[in-house]
Amino acid sequence: MAEKVVIDEDFTDKLSDWDESDVGKRIVKRVTPNGTYFNELIVQVFCQFCASEFIGPAREAGGFLGGHECFHAWEISQAIGREDGLVE
Repeated sequence: MAEKVVIDEDFTDKLSDWDESDVGKRIVKRVTPNGTYFNELIVQVFCQFCASEFIGPAREAGGFLGGHECFHAWEISQAIGREDGLVE
């Protein structure tokens, strides 16, 4: 059974190069090496520590935020002289 996909103003057919006009829209289908995503929300997030910004699929936004949190924790551990790899 084939499903008919209806694209309206709540969806985008863009698969890259998202910008502010895409935030809040959904990607109907996005295929990656890790799996296929359906109806994925495009979001805009920023790092509260360094103010770097990201616009894109919610899944990658989580990686962006988690990666920044880990990186900045490492930076801070270096600044306070920790050498065991742990962070406060």
